[in-house]
Amino acid sequence: MAHQQQHEHGRGTVHDRESGEHFLRAAFTLAIVILLIEAVGGFIAHSLGLLGDAGHVLTDVLALGASLFSARLERRPAVGRWSYGFSRAGILAALFNASTLLLVSGAIVVEAIGRLMHPVPVQGMIVWVVALFGLLGNLYIGLRLQGGHDHESLNVRSAWLHVMTDAAASGTVLLSGVVIALTGWRVADPIASIVVSLLIVRFAWGILAETVAILMEATPGDVDLDALCRAIQADRSVRSCHHLHVWSIGSGERALSAHLVLADMPLADTGAVIARASDVLEERFGIAHCTFQVESQGRPCGDGGCVS
Repeated sequence: MAHQQQHEHGRGTVHDRESGEHFLRAAFTLAIVILLIEAVGGFIAHSLGLLGDAGHVLTDVLALGASLFSARLERRPAVGRWSYGFSRAGILAALFNASTLLLVSGAIVVEAIGRLMHPVPVQGMIVWVVALFGLLGNLYIGLRLQGGHDHESLNVRSAWLHVMTDAAASGTVLLSGVVIALTGWRVADPIASIVVSLLIVRFAWGILAETVAILMEATPGDVDLDALCRAIQADRSVRSCHHLHVWSIGSGERALSAHLVLADMPLADTGAVIARASDVLEERFGIAHCTFQVESQGRPCGDGGCVS
């Protein structure tokens, strides 16, 4: 017999979710403005560093857009075939975006190497002014997101990390603009573009790895299955557990299924055991969606026996 219990976990109040969406919308709009200014400024100044930073701002726009999209989808109930809702729409978008950004970063590095061998004139003052605008704009977005009310939202926190990484990239380009304006050392621009590209690769690769893990329904990296099984077995009514699986439905939304071997008891009493196990899993491991199948006998937990 299977028992299922589902809780609301980490969603906050309706006001918090609406507030978080409001901050994401404002940040998304400002990021687009920064992207356009840096792209135009990069073409005018012939600065590969600014264009590379604009590519990094593009990651912000994509991340903020995906976060805003996901925040809106969270309000839609699961219907029909979509029994888990629409959480993975943002995961698919993130997979495509991360793959594209890795290709863009590779193209920027190739161009930067060419400019190291054959430097071209760069208008350092334009680079300095535009990069300063990008730095201040990203710091402002970061402060707005950090000051929002939806502190528990993984969407908001991941968007904040995106923006602060881009602020560091803008600071790098700003430094190259100052160097060019003061010394005329033109290779500072391609060097800055390579640094920015490495930042993009580092972040995009992390997104790619995370999305692939979610789509492959891998166990989240911070979940210890043996510790989880021991926590369930701490209840004296649970003799052992096996066929234990934990996966992510979407970002920050986890699910679990397991077979539990219980002590002899009336069927009506098994509900209390399942409720206690569900509470432990939510409080200690952040798993809110649990499905258990009750059995009368099974193999003991330990030596890898918890997982099948």
